[in-house]
Amino acid sequence: MEVGERIRARREELGLTQAQLADELGVTHQHVSGIESGVSAPSLDLLVRIARRLGVSTDFLLTGESPLVLDAEGGIRADGGLPAEAKKRLVSLVQLMRDYAARR
Repeated sequence: MEVGERIRARREELGLTQAQLADELGVTHQHVSGIESGVSAPSLDLLVRIARRLGVSTDFLLTGESPLVLDAEGGIRADGGLPAEAKKRLVSLVQLMRDYAARR
């Protein structure tokens, strides 16, 4: 399995469309499609952002060998029992808390 195939599989596990993922990453759905199909490769910066959004490590995307590594945001996004809107609000709350902690 290649990088794009792992990205597609994880995106589908999370119930995201290519358009939703693209919107959250600030790229076009065509770019996501190209990455998933192996036609194009993500930049390192984009690969890191994809991994964070999908709640996995970059190692997992590149090799498929490391276990899923979830930070708070990744854990929220990976929770299959939460509706998308609840996930979005919880992730926003985590980000607000991080911003608050960084200012102190």
